[in-house]
This record gives sequence, C-alpha cells and structure tokens, in this order.
Amino acid sequence: MKKLIITLSILTIAFAGTVFAQDGMSDNNIGIYLADGSHAVDAVQGEVLDLHLVITNMTSPAVAGFEVKMISEGPLFIVESSIAFPTDSINVGSRYGEIIVGFGTPLLPEAGSIEVMSFSALVSDAAQPSSLFIMPVFSPSIPGVPSYLADAQADILVEMRQSTGGPSDPVFVVNTDPVPVATESTSFDSLKSLYR
Repeated sequence: MKKLIITLSILTIAFAGTVFAQDGMSDNNIGIYLADGSHAVDAVQGEVLDLHLVITNMTSPAVAGFEVKMISEGPLFIVESSIAFPTDSINVGSRYGEIIVGFGTPLLPEAGSIEVMSFSALVSDAAQPSSLFIMPVFSPSIPGVPSYLADAQADILVEMRQSTGGPSDPVFVVNTDPVPVATESTSFDSLKSLYR
C-alpha cells in the first residue's frame, strides 16, 4: 500500500508538471516580438530587425523594473546602442546580455501586456538559423528565473516565464521553423493592440 501511494504521488506530480508546461494561459510571460506580434521571421543577410521585449498575461497593475538576460545564438547580433526603454530608466546590468532596469515612472499595462524595451538585431548570415533566448541574470532577485518589480515601494517581485516555455527554448527565431508560444490567442491580440 505504501508503494502504491508513493507511485501515485509521483505520477500526480509528473502529470501536473506536464500540464503546467503545456498551459497556454500561464501568467507573466516574457517574449521577444516583431511589431506585428510574431516571434519568427525569414530575413536576408544584412537585415536589421526592430524587436520588442514584451510582458504578456500580467498579474500586476504596473512594472517598476525588470531583469532578464538576452542571449543570441547563430548569426544574429543585438545592436547594444539601439536598446531603448519606454520611460525614464536606469540599466545597471554589467554582464554581457544582462538587462537590469529600474523605471522612474512605473509602466502600466494595456490589456494585460506591456512593452518594456525595444532594440534592433542584425542578421549577418541568412543561410544559418538564429535564435534569441531569455534567461535569469547572474544574481537574480528570484532564484533561477527572470522577474519584474511590480511595486518599488513594497518590493513586490513577480516571476516571469519565457513565452515559449523555458530558458532552453528560444523566444524569437530567424530563418527557421517558428517556436510554439505558450500564450493564448487573446494575449496575442492584446499584444498587437500595443502597436496600433
């Protein structure tokens, strides 16, 4: 009987983890998108892509800051000088790819989504696929995950999940098959409304 209970407990935990990983309605997703809301593009050599870092399915009424690490794989290069934030901010990220930003004026989401950063990326070789990944910074505020600051006065931090599932999954791809997005279609619609 004891073995049966342990086996059922393990199966329940494993099944719950699988359901959560496939959940299309997860909260506080972070992703990289084009202005049309897509997370994949076929590009030519030398093309510069205008990209947007967006939090979707937000559970908090504001973003006072955020921390992520963006890494590119393949012949896609983030143009550091193009990184821009929608309001007054300070970026204290000191390691390669780290963005640790505090906003002087908290950002308010529209329909549960908000753009926290825009930037450009250069495609240097169209013959090879490229990907962008989002992961936690070296010393994250919440261990093991990217996060955003919902309220600077109360130090309320919110865990973010990559829009495609996890840190080993690319959130934006170039010249390859699109990656599945973990958000539902209504989130995509609210994302598109940010650019109207």
